[in-house]
Amino acid sequence: FGATGGIGQLVTKKLSNARSDKNYKLTVVAREASRARELLEDNESGGKLNVVELNLVGEDKAGDEELMEAMSGATGIVISVGTTAFPTKRWSGGNTPQAIDQEAVSRIAKLASSMNQNKNSLRRMVLLTSVGVERTKEMPFLFLNLCGVLDAKRAGEDAVKAAAAEGNFSYSIVRPGRLVGGPYTNLDLANLFQIEGGAENGVTVAPGDDLLGDCKRDACAEAVVQCLENEACVDLEFSIVSNEETALTVEEWAEVFGRMKR
Repeated sequence: FGATGGIGQLVTKKLSNARSDKNYKLTVVAREASRARELLEDNESGGKLNVVELNLVGEDKAGDEELMEAMSGATGIVISVGTTAFPTKRWSGGNTPQAIDQEAVSRIAKLASSMNQNKNSLRRMVLLTSVGVERTKEMPFLFLNLCGVLDAKRAGEDAVKAAAAEGNFSYSIVRPGRLVGGPYTNLDLANLFQIEGGAENGVTVAPGDDLLGDCKRDACAEAVVQCLENEACVDLEFSIVSNEETALTVEEWAEVFGRMKR
């Protein structure tokens, strides 16, 4: 869910291209199937993507059966949906933080949990939110949360954790700092000035919600993929920002996840 957003595009391409040896069968959910195919399909991933067209918000939002059909048989689910923190054109059609980050995420999680109690195929759910969800009384998050975006994201997190406990699957919650680097999809200063993140995709990772800084989209997307693939990442919630060090190896990611579990 959210495959046409900046992080979603990168996660989809990492899973369909760079990790093609794992032979993933990917289903992406998008409001416009044609746009999703244009953004996500290339010579390497062609034929591997199943694109489901449905809306998560608004008057024409998908029914429960449509959502469950889209998730049927999934062993992993990534939720990287979102909108702007303040009113913009992206709020049109009911795409507000409360509608997408809270209500839609909660609905996806609850339906996945209900399905998994019978089929038991879902192994892990990964939710992308933001730093600041636990610090809404502190600056700069006090300002960022004026329209309730961080409250909505926190409610979505709580719904995913509750659904995981009831549905017998694990969860991972990734809280990146301000997203920088392409693909540029947000209406913010990082977009306007094309601000880049850590040069080598190095990251600082900490449990909970303690970090502050920028996070390169490609580095964040790699963290999401590691949450799906790395067996050491079970029932974790962590914040992540970019640094100037080299990218973590798979083994180093496992060590990071292992330390956070202790």
